[in-house]
Amino acid sequence: MFTKILQYIEQQAGLHRALLALWRRFPPRLAGFLKGLLTRSWVLGAVAVMVDDAVTPARVLLVEHSYRRRGAWGLPGGSMDSIPGDPTMAHSEVSPDDVLEATLSREIREELGIEIVDIHLLRVDAVPYVEEEPGPYRLTFYFLCKPATGFADLREGLASGKVQACSPEVTRICMVSLDELDGYDLFSTDARFLQQDLPRLVPAFRPG
Repeated sequence: MFTKILQYIEQQAGLHRALLALWRRFPPRLAGFLKGLLTRSWVLGAVAVMVDDAVTPARVLLVEHSYRRRGAWGLPGGSMDSIPGDPTMAHSEVSPDDVLEATLSREIREELGIEIVDIHLLRVDAVPYVEEEPGPYRLTFYFLCKPATGFADLREGLASGKVQACSPEVTRICMVSLDELDGYDLFSTDARFLQQDLPRLVPAFRPG
């Protein structure tokens, strides 16, 4: 409802200008407080897309999460921690350039015991609603990356049981091809990415 009101205001040039002029008169603290009440809360997530294209068909790493009753399977990753500090007080702290990549590396290390390299942003997905976990809006950053020791070592580790989940949040790890996805209870946002975006963005998954 509130979004529709804002859209209506933006379409009325005179009203929009008047409200913007009024907004400028608000003390900064009041303006910040009101903006916090009126805007959506977002959760920022970093997700690892590990594609093994040395095998045919190409496979992507999936994990099973213990904390989801629905959509337990998906891509590994996690949410970015809040930056320390009080948003109502001035401070000079800044986040590093690779804050999302560092978040992803930490999550993969802690949950899977794997170090990742060659981390490149593949896609950003703004998600207003997640069926399995309704709540804050989500902004998910999908990063293409590789295990530091290579996919052959990862395949061997998974087969031998040497590579196992290191966190109670993850129960299983496996490499899956696109034609096997129907056999997994996929988290809806990851399912959309795997079925629609991955074939478009990664050559190894494009239909022949």
